[in-house]
Amino acid sequence: MAARRPSDRTIFIFDLDGTITRKETLPVIAKAFAVEDEIDALTSQTIAGNIPFVESFIQRVAILGHINVDEVRKTLSEVPLFENLKSFINAHPEQCVIATGNCGEWVGGITEQFACATYSSTAVVEDDKIVKLNTILKKEDIVRRYQAEGHQVVFIGDGNNDMEAMREADVSIACGLTHYPANSILAIADYCVFAEQSLLRLLAQINEPQPGTSVVLSCAGVGSRLGLAKTKALIEIDGDKLIHLQLRAFAEVEDLRVVIGFQARSVVEAVLEKRRDIVFVYNHDYFRTKTGASFYLGARHANEYCVAWDGDLVVHPDDIPTCINTEGEYVGGSSIMSEDGVFLRVNEQNQVLSFSRDQGDFEWSGPAKLKRSNINYVSTNVFNQIEDYLPLPFLSIKAQDIDTFEDYRNAITFVKSWQHAE
Repeated sequence: MAARRPSDRTIFIFDLDGTITRKETLPVIAKAFAVEDEIDALTSQTIAGNIPFVESFIQRVAILGHINVDEVRKTLSEVPLFENLKSFINAHPEQCVIATGNCGEWVGGITEQFACATYSSTAVVEDDKIVKLNTILKKEDIVRRYQAEGHQVVFIGDGNNDMEAMREADVSIACGLTHYPANSILAIADYCVFAEQSLLRLLAQINEPQPGTSVVLSCAGVGSRLGLAKTKALIEIDGDKLIHLQLRAFAEVEDLRVVIGFQARSVVEAVLEKRRDIVFVYNHDYFRTKTGASFYLGARHANEYCVAWDGDLVVHPDDIPTCINTEGEYVGGSSIMSEDGVFLRVNEQNQVLSFSRDQGDFEWSGPAKLKRSNINYVSTNVFNQIEDYLPLPFLSIKAQDIDTFEDYRNAITFVKSWQHAE
């Protein structure tokens, strides 16, 4: 792979079906021309991974080959699109590419609505009918082509046939706008989104640095010290999932990023019960890494400032706006409450001087706010990232960190205390 130069632009490569279109196109053709049963059965087997895409596609083209190409093209030209995504692509035609395994002869009525380059499978057409496939697009070849020119490549897709392209890409985004992404791509994706607005926000952030503050909520860990056999985002506090309590706290935060790993799908489903415009960030190495790695991954393409927030951190609602809106960098801490905490030493100028496992003036509970440019990869904890930048301003908050079962019981009491006061 050719080395990339910092000045080279980012190239966004989009899958078509279910990513740009609001419906999968082959089922639309099947319904319009009364071959639904055959196509649906084949599509289901393909989505499940039981039939390779190339084999499935050849069979589907054989089933549909008797239909006039012009009729198919006209039918597909009416398939609804994600219009804001279409506007983004047409506003950046030199940076955007569409790569579809579908036949260009069929989807031309869609792709002609875009000003960017399009790559597709091709077929031999005689008497307005497809008589055989000429080429079947390998999307990973398109990724490699742009990388060889020195570009950073971002691939956005949703299906099994996007897996190799996403594996090759510099950044991969699993797209859940139309249906839940295939498990094969979730196993390698950097990000996953379920709303058009969160996808567009992420694309803008990858394209160039954005002002403002992002909140990175780290929910990737196993939670082994707690002993409940579930990631702490899913534990219940007074009948409410902890992740739902966090989502209420961040209701006004536009760019909320949830880092997932252990029990990722369960966390995603819990979040989607309350909010869809989240950027999910994968820490696939969650078993060997800690919150520092999750914070780095969550902040990688975030806004200018990032707030690190552990998924097991409970903060009093009165302090949430302060944590989010305080300008500049800071380190948050609370009164010493946890059984097995990390402590802060704070000077008379209200600056954090150091972290300690033994003693200190306050307990390090998080959060912390750092410039994105100061966030580097560490496999250990968030506070290990911060140590090189001390001293930093100290922000005193009312909070409870949940590491042990006794902490969990204290958190329940803590939450009940403010809920009853309300």
